Amino acid sequence: MNYTYYLFDLDNCLLNIPNPSEYFDKVLVEAIKKLTLKHLPERKERNMFWFSGEKYVDFLKKWGVSNIKNFWMHFDEVDYELRKRLLDKKELNLYDDVMEVLNQLRSKEKKLAIISNAANYIVEFIVNQFNIDHYFDETFGLGHDKDQEIAKPSPCGILNVLLKMNFNPNDNKALMVGDSRLDIYAAKRANIFACLIKREPTKYPDGCKDWDYKPDFTINYLYEILNI
Repeated sequence: MNYTYYLFDLDNCLLNIPNPSEYFDKVLVEAIKKLTLKHLPERKERNMFWFSGEKYVDFLKKWGVSNIKNFWMHFDEVDYELRKRLLDKKELNLYDDVMEVLNQLRSKEKKLAIISNAANYIVEFIVNQFNIDHYFDETFGLGHDKDQEIAKPSPCGILNVLLKMNFNPNDNKALMVGDSRLDIYAAKRANIFACLIKREPTKYPDGCKDWDYKPDFTINYLYEILNI
């Protein structure tokens, strides 16, 4: 293991959210309904929202959402309540390989952090519920009180955490592990190494050849990072 700093996305990298596309679409729909009387946009258009990057505001305004901060506040509230329900039903879990990997990295005295687009209080809730908070030197989440422009694919969260952990690129290497194009873009914009974890072999069936930023590594299971 040649890396000193390991940064992880939370959802569908460490935390297994069942049917994530359906889950997050449900959160999006409920948040939209709270703030607009316009007809709900078609699913195809809603899917485009997740890959719009900094242009997400254009979608929300088109859908009749005028107060962006209120939208994210409602989005986070819906997300939080749904996660609690899934936890109560024991349908929200860490992936089987997470604890082993965290233990091995910590035994090697690696620096660990979480970089998530979920709200801060949701990230804290999850890591405390699964008793993994002590593994991480830093966690970074968003929320309606923060400018959403710093969400991944922006590198701001990564750079913020690395600064707090006294990262020096001349002395150490950092690796970001995430399940989405947003994670890879954020990592490469922050000028660190990027690892795409697919978890499901069918994810990104066309590969990454058309991406503006490409992962340095692609894996299917988290324990594979121990051999990178």
